[in-house]
Amino acid sequence: MMTRRIVLAGAASCGLVSTLGLAAGPRNYTVDMVTTGSGADRRMEFTPRILRIGVGSTVTFRPGEPTHNCAATPGMLPSGAKPWTGGIGKPVTVVFDRPGYFGYHCLPHRSMGMVGLIIVGDPDGGANLLAARAVKHPGKASGAWQEIWDEILKS
Repeated sequence: MMTRRIVLAGAASCGLVSTLGLAAGPRNYTVDMVTTGSGADRRMEFTPRILRIGVGSTVTFRPGEPTHNCAATPGMLPSGAKPWTGGIGKPVTVVFDRPGYFGYHCLPHRSMGMVGLIIVGDPDGGANLLAARAVKHPGKASGAWQEIWDEILKS
């Protein structure tokens, strides 16, 4: 007998979980803002760094320590989308009410590569993809964005 657990396990192994989640309609998600490692291996990042969600879903960006925040990256939102900026050390909740690519970053740590991407719904062939990819980023954020684009464009 095929149970929901078996179907989801099979979907996960094929990389289809995000597609199944989108079919379920709007949901609530959490993205953690964390610092990992120490010394030269210290990394500040959003977990998950890339998130695929359905239109109308809510994402809460939750700081793991008081030095992080989350803000929409200028030029990396679909037309008509509202930008957001959370307070340092404070969670911020955002409702994603239109399809597209939404880039975001931590204000104090953007140049250290603390960036992320939310893909909402079916982005209509990438309506804002070209504009988002054209945005210039400071420091290590440039390399982090290249990794993100490489990852989503190969999937």
